[in-house]
Amino acid sequence: MLKVNVGLSRKLSQDFNSTGFSLNLEGEIGVGLDDPEAMIEKVKEFYDCAEEALNQQIERYEGESAIGSRDGQQRVRSNGHSNAAPAKESSNNGASNQNGNGQAANGDVATNKQVQYLLNLGKRQGLTPSQLENRIEGILSKKIGVYDLTKREAGDVIDSLNQSAAPATNGNGRNRINR
Repeated sequence: MLKVNVGLSRKLSQDFNSTGFSLNLEGEIGVGLDDPEAMIEKVKEFYDCAEEALNQQIERYEGESAIGSRDGQQRVRSNGHSNAAPAKESSNNGASNQNGNGQAANGDVATNKQVQYLLNLGKRQGLTPSQLENRIEGILSKKIGVYDLTKREAGDVIDSLNQSAAPATNGNGRNRINR
């Protein structure tokens, strides 16, 4: 009997933040050193199993339900501005406030679900992240990153991308938007 220990790790980085994942499997194989091909095949099986388990953990982390559960948690942008605190009312009779990075302080930041949906929608349409941001700029008429959108802006971009991807008609030739 030989003892096998397989370790895998992966680091995902986005916007200067990273999340690490690691996995170690240990077990015994019933093949001796006298059959090296069979031993190598059994070790490959351990690696395949470990790879699949690690991929499932990452998918679970990135899945929509996991992202939705993190919506309530504080999100901090790469420029250090927190967007979890509610905007304060001012006495400027409705004029928009700025929070120092050009985004209106009274606009609720897009949810993680909206951001993830936008990224997935871009992937389905074959857009690279920079192409997606160019499309966002074309839709909103301002340069803004996916992670800096407000809820309303994200909704507008999602609607526009969905309409351009597969417009449905309501029977009389007009486009229909399902909400």
